[in-house]
Amino acid sequence: MKEAMFYEKIDNDSVHCLLCPQDCIINDGKYGFCRARKNISGVLYSENYGKIASIAMDPIEKKPLYHFMPGSHILSVGTYGCNLRCQFCQNWEISQQRLEGEYLSPSKLVEIAKR
Repeated sequence: MKEAMFYEKIDNDSVHCLLCPQDCIINDGKYGFCRARKNISGVLYSENYGKIASIAMDPIEKKPLYHFMPGSHILSVGTYGCNLRCQFCQNWEISQQRLEGEYLSPSKLVEIAKR
């Protein structure tokens, strides 16, 4: 667990998460709308930091970058948590649940991407 960025402390151990347009006010012991950020005694933590719920090599055409280097592949990495609740979400099993996931450091992900 890692202390989150982009928040401010407010009264009574509550925090104001500034990461997304949901603009959550999170009371002590509670989670934000994303289900990935938790207030513990007035400090906001990102519980999903570095926890990989999904990793795959995908064709670039499957991504919003599909015009960039057509025919190439991209390393797709995802964790749990989302600030939306789209009814048509193809990843709802990952985005809407808290998962254990395997921790991978940023340097390890770079190493995997280079391979």
